[in-house]
Amino acid sequence: MVGVGSDTSEVLFDELAREYNRDVRHRNRRRHEKRPRRLASWWATGPSPIRTKAGCRPIERPNGSSPGIAALAQRQVLPDGRPCIDFARSLAPRSPGAPANSVFLPFALDGLTWAANAGSAAPSSLTVAQLKAIIEWTSTRWDQVGGTSGETIQPFLPERGPGLLGLLNHLAGVERIGPCVQTVQQDQGTDPKLRRNPNALVFYSIGKYLAQTVYHQADVHGKLELGRIDGAKPTVLNRATGRIEINVGQVPGVATFPEIFRVLEYVVVLSDGDGRIDPALERLFVGAGSWLCADAEAREGVQDHGFLLLAPDRCGRPE
Repeated sequence: MVGVGSDTSEVLFDELAREYNRDVRHRNRRRHEKRPRRLASWWATGPSPIRTKAGCRPIERPNGSSPGIAALAQRQVLPDGRPCIDFARSLAPRSPGAPANSVFLPFALDGLTWAANAGSAAPSSLTVAQLKAIIEWTSTRWDQVGGTSGETIQPFLPERGPGLLGLLNHLAGVERIGPCVQTVQQDQGTDPKLRRNPNALVFYSIGKYLAQTVYHQADVHGKLELGRIDGAKPTVLNRATGRIEINVGQVPGVATFPEIFRVLEYVVVLSDGDGRIDPALERLFVGAGSWLCADAEAREGVQDHGFLLLAPDRCGRPE
């Protein structure tokens, strides 16, 4: 069972695949079953094209949520009936252009905030209105948004998929993307466009930033530091769990990070003509009792990659 798509959860899915495949080996040794279906996941970046499974035609590597969902929808099916792609990883919720037979299955809570390099002219906090103005390019200098210089801000967004503007509109009311906004690989502060750039401003997954900086999972954050929004910190030390977590108001006395900047991490699968999902994928991803939502090691893996667990009645619930 092979997945492609968003970079935000790609490192997590490497660990999930190791855990799941180890569990499968143990189960099948007990049951003497042959050829168990294993879990695998392709990163968003790397050499391209890729051959997702043996016998499949090479395709351009899907880099991001929207390309991953598009590749899932256009997947090749092998003569024995096996699809060449089984699921997509997505940070974005369903958009109007999503395939009609796609099923979005949330499995973790994430958040987005802005980031700039340490020592830059950026202020420590930006308002939602200021972020909107930066992306729409109606505020172009740091001193227009509380920064310490008159240098021009260089905003960066990930490659523009069809759902990006809708997501930005939901987060900050963005109605258009300004003409000087550049593109960059998501969640990668070591990108040459960002490294040592004192005027860069990017959006970053809070969960992936924690995975990189706190849990040391494939750390490529470079010198980027997460910024506050409306004065609220994106992360908080939760002494009840002993973890640094996405700030959702779990610590009394600490201002809650704006709710509109919370996002869900999804697995996207396809249903057949009768609305049914492949039973193996259903056991893996669908509902509170699925492996991803209920297995103790899978849940710990989600947390060790910076994300927050969803309530049982929310995890794996089809959208």
